[in-house]
Amino acid sequence: MANKNPKLENLKPFTTEREESCTAQMNVHVPPSLIAKIKQKENWQEFVRQTLQKALEMESV
Repeated sequence: MANKNPKLENLKPFTTEREESCTAQMNVHVPPSLIAKIKQKENWQEFVRQTLQKALEMESV
């Protein structure tokens, strides 16, 4: 049976080259002005991941 939703036919399986896939989620309350600034960044999700990783690395030094 053909897919009735043509948009779904364009979806491709998610792949990653990371050592560990990003499947866990986390909710954080932030001021609306901060989220607005973050979302202005290109690829803001990756920016947040890298920023959190750098902060944790600096903390362990």
